[in-house]
Amino acid sequence: MKDNSKKRKIAIYIDGSNFYFSVKKTFNLRIDIGKLCKKIVGENELIKINYYIAPLNQKTHPEQYAEQQKFFDTLRKIDKLNIIFGRLEKRKRAGEAYYIEKASDVNLALDLALDAQKRIYDEAYLISNDGDFSGAVLAARDFDRSIVYAAVGSKKSIFHHLKNVASRTFYITKEFIDDCKL
Repeated sequence: MKDNSKKRKIAIYIDGSNFYFSVKKTFNLRIDIGKLCKKIVGENELIKINYYIAPLNQKTHPEQYAEQQKFFDTLRKIDKLNIIFGRLEKRKRAGEAYYIEKASDVNLALDLALDAQKRIYDEAYLISNDGDFSGAVLAARDFDRSIVYAAVGSKKSIFHHLKNVASRTFYITKEFIDDCKL
């Protein structure tokens, strides 16, 4: 009989856009999210994966929208993965239209802290290179939960605000994700 007493309950929170662009910029790869999460969890118990992203507008970005929908379909096949949608808001600067993502970061921060309060996980992995999450990490740690900052890239590309408040920092290196690429 296998002893499961040492298995930790793991939750993974992924800042989708940040992760995508960090991996693309750092490694020029596309990643199989399911394989990556399984590798991170190892022998521990995966409680959930939350993937935060804003859907593109079908009318303004039809080709990118179709690609994103295929990606969402792939994500929906991953066991215990939830897609949490933010929104894109149109803005203008000097007559040029652009979009900014809204609500995704707030949703992630709230879920990380509230799930810690509910003791849903023993340890959470925050996959984002966005230092704005340091307050949420501190809040989650106040509930005696371990928060791992999963930094994409080398020690030079990490955000020290997160590194300083996280329980520990885990580096997602090219070697680590090599067998997770699409």
